[in-house]
Amino acid sequence: MLNYGIGDKVVCVDDKFPPDISKLYTALPVKDSTYVVRDIRLGINLTLEGDVSVLLIGLVNPNADSKSALERGFRADRFRPLEELRHEAATKQSEEEKKDYHQPMEV
Repeated sequence: MLNYGIGDKVVCVDDKFPPDISKLYTALPVKDSTYVVRDIRLGINLTLEGDVSVLLIGLVNPNADSKSALERGFRADRFRPLEELRHEAATKQSEEEKKDYHQPMEV
């Protein structure tokens, strides 16, 4: 299930691409970098299976050699909503603070 939409800020959580990907793409996302989604659509991944694909503002790539000739996008699961990651970080920090609070103090 996709939990972000067009215009939302997302963070790349997976930037591990096959070594020869540069033959197909000119711009790749970088892990922990923030992007804005400019389009979401159905696409075909490198194994030729259907997949949800996203296009990002600031990253423009060549069109595919398929019948659709659409710009190559990125798998949607490579990204998480920025707000979701902020919430997770705040929750983790709060839990760590609670652990510190409940530690016995040496006197």
